[in-house]
Amino acid sequence: MTTDATICGKTIQHDRSGQGHAWRTIAASDLPANVAEEIAAEIIDSKQETCSRYVASNGLHYRW
Repeated sequence: MTTDATICGKTIQHDRSGQGHAWRTIAASDLPANVAEEIAAEIIDSKQETCSRYVASNGLHYRW
């Protein structure tokens, strides 16, 4: 059983298409630690309840 990536109480999704067409919840084990830290900082700093699209430093799209 895989554990969904949850950061600051938000479930993280990843868009493999890069176009916003293929959002799927990402497993915690598939989320690189540096990207998880980056997303956590964005969630804390932006104080947004949700984010429709965040492009991480690895060039991939995430939302919560």
